[in-house]
Amino acid sequence: MTPEQTKLARRRLSLGIANVGFWVLASICGLALIRSGRGSIDASTIVAIVAAVLGVQAIFDTLGGGLLMPGIRPTPWAFLKGWGRGVIVHSLVVAVIGVVATLSLRWTGGFCTGLTASTVALSLTRRFLHAAMSGGGFRSVTIGSGEKLFSTRVDDPSFTGGLVGFGSHAGILVSEAWCQSIPGPELQVELSRRRWQAEQGLPFRTVIILLLWNLTGCQTGALTFDLGSLPTGAALLGQACWMTLWSFLGLLVLPSLGRASVFAADRAVASMNLDPSGWIRRLPTMTGEDGNDRPWVEAIFYPIPSAARRMDSLGSPVRGPVFGDLARSQLFYSLAGLTLLGRAVHCNVGRPALWVFPPSA
Repeated sequence: MTPEQTKLARRRLSLGIANVGFWVLASICGLALIRSGRGSIDASTIVAIVAAVLGVQAIFDTLGGGLLMPGIRPTPWAFLKGWGRGVIVHSLVVAVIGVVATLSLRWTGGFCTGLTASTVALSLTRRFLHAAMSGGGFRSVTIGSGEKLFSTRVDDPSFTGGLVGFGSHAGILVSEAWCQSIPGPELQVELSRRRWQAEQGLPFRTVIILLLWNLTGCQTGALTFDLGSLPTGAALLGQACWMTLWSFLGLLVLPSLGRASVFAADRAVASMNLDPSGWIRRLPTMTGEDGNDRPWVEAIFYPIPSAARRMDSLGSPVRGPVFGDLARSQLFYSLAGLTLLGRAVHCNVGRPALWVFPPSA
């Protein structure tokens, strides 16, 4: 990465920390208000809270997607057009999940059933949500080697796509620009990495682990704050605030648990007699982030290890179990808990093309 890219990455990290920190503090205040029992939380209060949330997040999104955008900065109209579409779809998804959560509360006395149903729905509709939120569409293409892929047309240079579906037949989603601009050998390395991940069942394993993680948080919040006994409005607000704090804990814990999957995929393609070094060095220039010089900062904020650490790991055995892309996947699946942290972190803030498929490796 160039010095300019490194400087921009640090600014984006600071913005993400401020954005996440704001919602963490707001969630603590919300839970304190609920515990105090002061004031009523009716439909009009919920509407006012939603409007305030959207307004505050719009400020952070403008800074992240307009002023601190890696690569070519979009024009104000282009940003507003893409961001507005993303916000509308994202808000509709949250609203539907809110309805599911309300029904779950009324029918079962808690939110765990609704969270499970929402997680399953998010996993099955992920590619359609991406197409709607980013406006990039979703099409099947065949590249020169005869490989069939799914491609999407997005302008965000940090979009990496991911795996669509589960099992050995999971589809590979990439940016349309990748098929045209990335050298064939490097593209083959990344496609081989993703096929290996699919064959190992990592996408399904990731969803199951994250579902268990979020169910644990959901049940902990229900027991701690007795959400099932509260009026519907207060219970929904409490669920959103608590799961925001739980997701924040995930931001601190999950990156270090998922890094082994990056190293394992690199070693897997190296064992296929492919040279991953060119691709490993190229990816940071595309995503605009290359870890951090301070190991503890990288361990917490960067689920994708730096290119230097990935290169060093090629000659070492993978340590620990391989869980999959936990941290970046949780940014998407945290929606099931009615949180906005998937939009607030430094890699995603203000960039709708990344809200469903955050940058991954």
